[in-house]
Amino acid sequence: MTRRILVLSPWGVDYMDKPTAEIAGRHVRSDTELEVRNLGDVAPPLPWPVAGMAGRAVEVARQAEADGFDGIAIGCCADPFLQDIRAAVGIPVSAPSESVIHASRTYGKLTILPRRLSDAYLPLIPTQGNFDFWNGTARKNGLGDGDYTLRAVPVPKHPSPEDLERYTPTDPGLLRDLTIDAMTEALRTSGLEQAKLATAEDGAAALYFACAFWSTGIEGLGLDAAEFGAPVLNPVVAATTYVEQALVAQGK
Repeated sequence: MTRRILVLSPWGVDYMDKPTAEIAGRHVRSDTELEVRNLGDVAPPLPWPVAGMAGRAVEVARQAEADGFDGIAIGCCADPFLQDIRAAVGIPVSAPSESVIHASRTYGKLTILPRRLSDAYLPLIPTQGNFDFWNGTARKNGLGDGDYTLRAVPVPKHPSPEDLERYTPTDPGLLRDLTIDAMTEALRTSGLEQAKLATAEDGAAALYFACAFWSTGIEGLGLDAAEFGAPVLNPVVAATTYVEQALVAQGK
């Protein structure tokens, strides 16, 4: 039986749609069909969710259900609009942080590693200035103080806000590549350093690099993943396969 899953990119740019589909597609069952949709031109052309777009996200989700999709995976680690969408449709819906945190219970203690961009991003993404958002996310999903730790991973080569403004309308493919390259370099340098500290000092049994833009770099680790000292859980893969398993469990 074929099941159909929509991966919903909760923003108004499309340059991550293809990489997301490719990564998730490698890990689902052969009889699962995937498609990636974003919020389109209605949403601001920014690669992160923007307040006020819940209504548009619900609209896209309802259309997906009407189009015959069996489940929806939101493609952002902030799990944006999750509750709004879940309340609006009658099919399974999940997102990376919810999926990873639930999956992490099979390993043990989880270390969450959010990206830390330059201070120029603070007016645009204020949640990256501290761990308040991620503490709230962990607790909302049932983790207690002894169940997780938090470690920031700087991404010094991430495109600047000025780069986003310049390349989004003129060369989104270049912007995508610059972003993924910067995230991958950070994963393999400061991310690796923080992961080793997490396993040695925090007792981490699983590692969650909490940004969907890390999924490409995680996918490419291969045998190098062993250097991190604990399983590295891929956000996009976790959300998609979590929804898939929910469908399989109900016989779809």
